Amino acid sequence: MREFIKSFLSFGLASTVERLIAFVLLPIYTHYFTTAEFGAIDLVQVVIGVVSIFAHLQLETSLQRYYYEYEGKQKHIFISTIIAAITLLSLIITVFLIIFAQEVSMLIFKNANYSGVIKLASLQLVFINYSMLALVVLRYEKKNIRFASMILLKVFLTVLFILVFVVWLKKGIFGVFYAQLIGLIISSVVLFFSVRKFSNHSFSGDFLRKSAVYALPQFPARIGSILLTYANRFFMVGYLTIASVGIYSLSLRLASVLQLVYTAFVMAWAPFMFEQLKNPGHKKVFAQVLLLLAGPVYLVVALLSLFSKEMVGIIASKQFYNAYHYLGGLALYNSLMIFKEIVDIGPKFTEKTKYLSFTFFLSVAVNLLSLYFFIKFYGLYGVVYSMVLTNVVLLGISWIVSNKLYYIPYNAYKFILQSLPAFILAIGSMYILPSLGVRAAIAVFTVFFYSFTFFKYLNAFKEAHAARLQGND
Repeated sequence: MREFIKSFLSFGLASTVERLIAFVLLPIYTHYFTTAEFGAIDLVQVVIGVVSIFAHLQLETSLQRYYYEYEGKQKHIFISTIIAAITLLSLIITVFLIIFAQEVSMLIFKNANYSGVIKLASLQLVFINYSMLALVVLRYEKKNIRFASMILLKVFLTVLFILVFVVWLKKGIFGVFYAQLIGLIISSVVLFFSVRKFSNHSFSGDFLRKSAVYALPQFPARIGSILLTYANRFFMVGYLTIASVGIYSLSLRLASVLQLVYTAFVMAWAPFMFEQLKNPGHKKVFAQVLLLLAGPVYLVVALLSLFSKEMVGIIASKQFYNAYHYLGGLALYNSLMIFKEIVDIGPKFTEKTKYLSFTFFLSVAVNLLSLYFFIKFYGLYGVVYSMVLTNVVLLGISWIVSNKLYYIPYNAYKFILQSLPAFILAIGSMYILPSLGVRAAIAVFTVFFYSFTFFKYLNAFKEAHAARLQGND
């Protein structure tokens, strides 16, 4: 557990700094762009997010899964093979997107006005994926300082060039993507020199085949994940307006405080999980991690819900004011992905990754059906309902399927008990926000409740861990 906390604090929190760009830039975006323009920026980023999955085919998961299985020259060839394969795929997808940029713009925006922005944004793909792989290498090599330095450099460059192109040169939407591209190019070059000694620029067909066997069964799951994340935008464009996308995007970015936690957790969880699986007694460790994290994660959901109005008022202009209604629900939606990651051990440990696709596509069906019905009757509220319902279903299915493959003694009753206050506050805040004084009092009680549960399960974990160590002696 100590190693997990160390990884969380070093690699995990360093990675969240990159996500903090979204918060740092929100006052700039909401000042210089209308809700419709902000929505257009979000939709172009959605296009890049969707096509990017075809540029890596989940091969980066193979890099993580087999990283510790090779040493010396073999490891260098393995790393080089994955980097070469994903770089080639990224180049192919970039060319494809540039050629069909006009058609993509017509499909999403009903006009070709954004084809130039789409072409510019597509140039990021190679650098996005190379940066991702290089950072995985630094993380698994436990190069804490170098990893954190690379993240901070990328953040600094992005913010700097946003100020130059959007604020100073007033390049509008194009300025956002010019800034992102230049920041990515510079940081990728620096990353190249940071990780080049861990690869030898060789290629192995055997390593690629082994990686593909592990990765490709997960690819449908990744498609499902992308659909869960982005399908709502296309429903909003069809049934609402691009301005509605802008309001939703602001709410989601504020709620992405939980995505920061998720990013930090995933960065630490993957190496911790695979190392712990080799140790006796790991099942009790994993079961306790779920209950330990529930307290702090749900506390963040509760506080975001209670003070959503104040957050939007401080960060955004008046035209974005209604975004506070959706903040609590979207925070809850994001939090459930953290717990899904914890309970999803079975498919990864048994290497039956096809079940990841199975669970995601069941939840995608729930998502698409609920979006279709909810958005017509409830508008943006319906989008939030659908997202929360989908992740509840996803968590439940993942829990059941994973435990069928490899049983972990999670305590469902205790977890549900911790979930209830966060669910009530998140959904309730979408409709009713009492006076600030009343909300402050509720916040104090919520802090006490989740602090109590955290320390209670922390002590239980320490006792179980001590007993396990004595049993091994």
